Amino acid sequence: METEYLDEEQVISLYNKVRTGKKTWPTGIWSSPAALQYAVTVFDYWIHNVMGWKGWPDARGKITPALLEEHRLADLVESVFVPEFGDDWLDFEVVLNESMRLSEDEGWAPDVSDRQERVEAAFEHAFEKLIGSPKQQPKLLPTYHRFRNHLLRMWSAFQEAQAEHDKAERESAERFWASLRLVRSSRGHAAEAWSIVNVDDERRGEVVMVWGEPHPYCVVVLDDDIEAGSWEQVIYRLEQEILVEEPGVVSYAVWHKGFVGEYYRCADCGELHSQFDEDTSNGLRLDDLEPPEER
Repeated sequence: METEYLDEEQVISLYNKVRTGKKTWPTGIWSSPAALQYAVTVFDYWIHNVMGWKGWPDARGKITPALLEEHRLADLVESVFVPEFGDDWLDFEVVLNESMRLSEDEGWAPDVSDRQERVEAAFEHAFEKLIGSPKQQPKLLPTYHRFRNHLLRMWSAFQEAQAEHDKAERESAERFWASLRLVRSSRGHAAEAWSIVNVDDERRGEVVMVWGEPHPYCVVVLDDDIEAGSWEQVIYRLEQEILVEEPGVVSYAVWHKGFVGEYYRCADCGELHSQFDEDTSNGLRLDDLEPPEER
């Protein structure tokens, strides 16, 4: 069965469940087009958030096979990193991470604007800094060329994963809105409301936007019959066709068979992130908000 594309937050959430023994990795996740992207996301999260290390260079001398087993990362390494990069995968990842950090620093090499060119130029700098100079140490040339080939292949893999992501989003949106539409139901100075209706004009959801300070606040309530997870399609449609605010400015409270969570659009990665680090729903349902005498 083909594995559904997961965004960064979903991958991290899944890893935390695997790490704590609540779940196992889905079949096929490490053979999917996005496997490399998933692996790097998980490992980067583990280094910074689980282990509390400053970065990949700091982790370089601390990672052991036993530690990988303990934190449920051994399968990831053996299934993705070793086949892709060889036994010195960690050295490559350290160089790659430093390359990406440099390439995203606007103050570094401001004359190089192309994204891929910046990554390649940053790689040259990072390799010399962390491994050594191939010009001064010719014995490093094979490693240099191998790492550079890894970099180009990894860039290609990320491009492919992004294409899969975009395709999945388009198909999901087409499925969701095929029989639904968003209709404005009211409009005031400080708030607006829309209804989600089907082809028979039956309501399947409500959206209310309050134009308050310090930023707008949006409440999305979906009918129980709506497919789980479809609330993201509602937010995407709002952002594309109605809202003019920058990503991350609007807070979204989502209700679907209970309280799903509160989210914002991350300006850095473009994904929707939870306002809370942990699940705050605790099984809360819309019925719980009604006065006792009305239940």
